[in-house]
Amino acid sequence: MRGCLTACSCSSGLLGVRVCAGVLLASVSGFSEEFVQDLGESSVYGVASENVKPLQASSSYAEVLPEVWEGRSLSAAEVLASLPGVQYTRQGGVGSFQTVSIRGISAKNIVVCMDGIPLNDASGGAVDFGSIDLNQVEKIEVYKDRVPAKFGGRGIGGAINFVTKGSKPAEAVLKPEDKKSGRVLLSYGSHNTWEASTQLLSRLTDSASVSASLSARHSDNDYEFDSQNGTPYNPNDDFKDTRRNAEFTEYSGLFKARVLHTNGVFSTLNMNFSRSEGGNPGRDDYQTSVAGYKGEFAQATYRAELPQLLGWLWLEMSLTGKFEKATSHSYYPLDHLGYDLPGLQEYGSAGYSLVPEVVANYSGDRLNANLRMSLDASYYEKRGTTSSKWNLARVATNVSFDVEYDFVKNLTVGGEASALIVKDDLHGGKFVHPTASKTLKSAKDRNVSWTGRGFLRYDAPDSRYGGNVSFGRFVRTPQLMELYGVHPGMLSNPDLKDESALRFEVGGYYMIPKSNTAIRATYFETDVENGIYWLVSGGFSKPQNIGKSHVRGFEAELESKPKKWLSVILRATFQDAEDGSKEKYYTGKKLPNEPARSYYAEARFDLPYHLDLTWTSEYRTEIFDDRANRIKQPAVDLHHVSLGYTPFEKTRLVFALRNLTDETYRNPYVPFPTPGREYKLTLTQGF
Repeated sequence: MRGCLTACSCSSGLLGVRVCAGVLLASVSGFSEEFVQDLGESSVYGVASENVKPLQASSSYAEVLPEVWEGRSLSAAEVLASLPGVQYTRQGGVGSFQTVSIRGISAKNIVVCMDGIPLNDASGGAVDFGSIDLNQVEKIEVYKDRVPAKFGGRGIGGAINFVTKGSKPAEAVLKPEDKKSGRVLLSYGSHNTWEASTQLLSRLTDSASVSASLSARHSDNDYEFDSQNGTPYNPNDDFKDTRRNAEFTEYSGLFKARVLHTNGVFSTLNMNFSRSEGGNPGRDDYQTSVAGYKGEFAQATYRAELPQLLGWLWLEMSLTGKFEKATSHSYYPLDHLGYDLPGLQEYGSAGYSLVPEVVANYSGDRLNANLRMSLDASYYEKRGTTSSKWNLARVATNVSFDVEYDFVKNLTVGGEASALIVKDDLHGGKFVHPTASKTLKSAKDRNVSWTGRGFLRYDAPDSRYGGNVSFGRFVRTPQLMELYGVHPGMLSNPDLKDESALRFEVGGYYMIPKSNTAIRATYFETDVENGIYWLVSGGFSKPQNIGKSHVRGFEAELESKPKKWLSVILRATFQDAEDGSKEKYYTGKKLPNEPARSYYAEARFDLPYHLDLTWTSEYRTEIFDDRANRIKQPAVDLHHVSLGYTPFEKTRLVFALRNLTDETYRNPYVPFPTPGREYKLTLTQGF
């Protein structure tokens, strides 16, 4: 163990990851048969009982559990980026705007859900992973090859679903003699960063239970960074600076109630909210002092699951209401860019959505099928003091289904399809960009868009190996926020076209039960037409259609527990993300923000005296900020360590250190600096 830590901490760059991975593989090669335990018992990327494969036998699906992030000072985007094929961008410290891409497909093409309800549904809105408080999350589901029918079936880059606390029924969590349980989490770290959360689950009767959670987090975000002084190609004038006006505070909560009625109907009521406020510091070479933003979000869902009908049909009906508001003031001193804009600027929008939904499910001996129908009615209007009044509305009708049939024993053939009809209605007026305004006249007509996918899968419960192959066509309609919305540092684009893609993948897994090892590998290829990518220029991001692009790559993953005291995860992604448009200056160039290779290595050591130690190393090759590949960001390697102590069954203390080799660190993925070395101490107490 000491040799592994020394090798990892003393190495740098790709060499450090290779040395660490080599030492871990050497440990794996000495498999011990005296300790036979299913990988799922200790895996935090999918839990399975003894003699059952981990849930994500295919690398195209993963479940990530709280043990991955609790106490380790990780954001939602960073947690997801530890998976193969997933990359992330981050524009600052705690609460800053963050996104992810999956297999070279940009963030805006990924359907992101909270308890199955899309956050970037037809009602629009850029999904900011920095605004997701992981203290409220029970697990994360990641679909890298498709968007399941239960999430609407539309999207090109896959789907991510955040399942919130209290999602498990009381009988699955509480012992028969217990009526309630709960826990409290407290943490403090660098830059006056603190978090506090509490959860409670109570069984009211044998047929009713409630759960609630409250959480708060804050950071001054006054970290040091290496400023390029506005001259990225002249290192002679670089200096150390302190991030200013970057503080962030957020409060969030959720409430869930479950009732089994006497007529057999099972009802659930989910309500969650969040309120955030912070400063907008701007770019490192021109930090602002008075700019800020405020965000509000609330969502309520009632769901009714009906008793089985006709002996084979399950029906589920739900109604979701959602409210979101975002406002910014004086985001940048725009006169510095040549605009005469005196006085205080305040701009933003508020949106309201209502989504009725019906889901039907059939489950037989050899056939399983799901059908989802929904109607999404959304309305957005101006907030703030800048610009004249404007408003817009969208009505989207969606039908999606999937079907699986066991053609022969353990060999499944299936397919998925969805159709989307969108109608936008604009009521004139002007909406304001940070640098300009635009008069709204009429919405572009949008045709019916559809997606389809077929697959073949071999997956026997008792088999050591399995695999799948799939091919599909996917279409995504631009969201309102991309077309007309306002977000700090982002310019919307009313001229965006629908994007489409052809996707192919083939993957497989191999299990070694006696050594508790899973090996997974997947080859993927995607051809995108009119793909929407967020491009950075002058410190602002704007969505643009790229005529054509081609992405192909390979993922490899090893997850093992060769010893009782050692768990190992090794991951690698190799991809070629190329601009295939016919434009002279862009054809053949690499897509922005997509590295050619990325590696991830993690080792967990269970030590005596109730201690555990986790070491992680990650490496990404260079990337480009622009389509012309003129702005190159260097490769980056990061190393982190956390030490946990569990003196009692329901008490846990974790001390984490991140970015061990960089006291001050500039994120090479975006033009905004991020924190360097940080520490965090977290206490979790159950009751």
